[in-house]
Amino acid sequence: MISQSEQQTYAVAKELAHNTKIPAHILLYGDLGAGKTVFAKGLADGFGVTDVDDVSSPTFTLINQYVGRVRIYHIDLYRIETGALDGLGLEEIFEDHNAAVIVEWADRMGRFETPGAVRVFLSYVDDHTRKIDICF
Repeated sequence: MISQSEQQTYAVAKELAHNTKIPAHILLYGDLGAGKTVFAKGLADGFGVTDVDDVSSPTFTLINQYVGRVRIYHIDLYRIETGALDGLGLEEIFEDHNAAVIVEWADRMGRFETPGAVRVFLSYVDDHTRKIDICF
């Protein structure tokens, strides 16, 4: 699908969250500036986070946790090397059956990818337009 604005990207993500069963693993792929964080905010809104303005990319903290209708783990692997994943506690996070796990830069997950994950590929088309491919 094609998104013509950040608002449209956000709305697509929110709708996806509304239609996703828990536990949920949503893996976001795309280059810098492709809209992964906007998509993550829309997901958080759809999962019931009341103040989505607090949802930001955890580039330096690596993992942020929010509470909505379920626990939400928002992980950003932009600054991490594949070998450094072991100390983050990802196994425990992915085993939480009452949570939605959102991963930005999911291509850096290596062995932690889960077979039932929803994969979202965001591509930059122009300043306002993104291509969004969602694979179940």
